[in-house]
Amino acid sequence: MQQTLLRILLTDWFTIDSREGVWHFGVGFILIPWLVLGIMEIRNALRDGQTLKEMQGSLATWAVISGVILTVPLIAGKLPLESVPVFGWGFMLVMGFLSAGMLTIRRAKKIGIPSEVIESLGIHIFVSGILGARLFFLIQYRQQVFQDAQGLGGFIKAALNFSDGGMVLYGGVLLGIVTYVWFCRKWKIPSLLLADLVIPAIFIGLAFGRLGCLLNGCCYGDVCELPWSIQFPPGSPPYIALLNRGFIEEGAARSLPLHPTQIYSSLNAFLLAALTAVWFRHRTRDGEVVVLALLTYPIMRFTIEFLRNDEFGQFRTGLTISQLVSIGLFSFGLIMLAYLRNSRGATKTALPLKIELPAPKKQVPARQAT
Repeated sequence: MQQTLLRILLTDWFTIDSREGVWHFGVGFILIPWLVLGIMEIRNALRDGQTLKEMQGSLATWAVISGVILTVPLIAGKLPLESVPVFGWGFMLVMGFLSAGMLTIRRAKKIGIPSEVIESLGIHIFVSGILGARLFFLIQYRQQVFQDAQGLGGFIKAALNFSDGGMVLYGGVLLGIVTYVWFCRKWKIPSLLLADLVIPAIFIGLAFGRLGCLLNGCCYGDVCELPWSIQFPPGSPPYIALLNRGFIEEGAARSLPLHPTQIYSSLNAFLLAALTAVWFRHRTRDGEVVVLALLTYPIMRFTIEFLRNDEFGQFRTGLTISQLVSIGLFSFGLIMLAYLRNSRGATKTALPLKIELPAPKKQVPARQAT
């Protein structure tokens, strides 16, 4: 567990230091990944036939942000903070988003979908996914989250506090689906085809997200006596939960050994990403990859829930909310499977697609002074 992965020093460019168990890096190190991203963007643009003149806007933005990064240490004395934390959960979330986006853009180009469309889709899904996952968590754990909140400010602070975890995957999926359907109608893209394309990327994002859960200490497992069990330090969500339930005493050095359910979930997601990516090339109808995901992921999630210790049974069923949702998704997958097999309208879209981007708006010249 490492909730604070590292800290960015605003007072130095390329200093590396370790303080209180957390590595501190000068702000100048941000230029390294920024430079790599810039080179990749230019390479991809040139490969798509763009000229340097057409990339002036992107190059200018890249140069301005680089200049801002280099300027920060010069004005650090006037800043209220000496360093900025990089949280493990947030870092993995961003890594998952970027990895999923790059994978989807590369695969989308092969079937005729411009990268701009995928980038727009990624932003919409990212925002709606985070919002939906957080809202679902606030509804499911409302008593736990808002028990000490007082006044409107207290409720807002509690709602925005991610230090205790605070994300439920299925909530993000549900709101993401609504956003996705709207997006497909806007761009007139076959929804099942695009869904088949992005399913592997979703699993990639989920795999990184679960590693972020491990760093944050949330989504933890039940007691485990296997050699690969893990323990969490004082102050972590599992430590506090076990302490409140009386399983460990006050002052215990670490929590009990627990199942690394975050790692189980991450490995499962990487495996499903590979499986669905391969199946996309061999599908005979649009939607088959979606069906494969609906028939495999819920089973794995349902099973892993038995090894987790952060959720309780709901509605007197003995099953967690995630298990109940898994049953619903699996049932929907069976319905989709029957539809694809029996419907004459279920076909495989001819590729490549021909999607035209909207023409850039022409700037109206200002009237000359008379």
